[in-house]
Amino acid sequence: MNYIRKIALFIGVGATVSMTPFAVQAQTCANSSQTPLTKSRLDQIAINQGISLPQVGVKFERFALSTLKPGDPIASNRRLFPSPLRQIKAGIGNVQPDGVVALVVNLIPFFSFTYPDSVFYESKAVQRTLLPPSYERYQILGFLDVLAKSAATANNENPAIVFLTTSDVRTISPKTIAEASRRGIGVWHSIGCEIVPPFGNLQMGKAELLNPIVYILPGRVPTGYGGPGNAGRI
Repeated sequence: MNYIRKIALFIGVGATVSMTPFAVQAQTCANSSQTPLTKSRLDQIAINQGISLPQVGVKFERFALSTLKPGDPIASNRRLFPSPLRQIKAGIGNVQPDGVVALVVNLIPFFSFTYPDSVFYESKAVQRTLLPPSYERYQILGFLDVLAKSAATANNENPAIVFLTTSDVRTISPKTIAEASRRGIGVWHSIGCEIVPPFGNLQMGKAELLNPIVYILPGRVPTGYGGPGNAGRI
């Protein structure tokens, strides 16, 4: 994961930071011929492939993480991260994001910095929710709590969370976006889509930025958060 901070140097003046406009994007498929993948449709595909319904969420997670970034699969995360705020809200003292990677900041044309554990990926094959901070006993709030204390934040950079969902999550909750924006955390969203024909082939759409203001104000250009992914099957 990375973004570029564009810096122009002027002798005797110092540094100025260029501002690049962003537009908030709706969830998208890789192309218009694809069909956004609902949870019910995902369940049908899974059953036809011999996958039991209790396994669907895990299978979708593995598919999303392994295909979102062609040539650069995201490893499943097994670590727990302490969240005092989730402990206060729900009595659960940690969170476990599905994928955790470093944030790489490229300072053109000089060099780059790497901040570990500063980008979270979270897969959700769900219905009837927009993933507010209180979702799953304040799991989402816990993610934001941890990212707000990340290495990126400590160095005045922007950590990020990338949601990988079925299309039932039409957008991410405004409450989640507002909370993330307040903490300087980028919120990204990629949905699964069905390629027809053939039956059962899926592809993750491009991860779209939902709160560009967190990058606009400091003059940053985020890149590389994933999608469109490789086509495949759960």
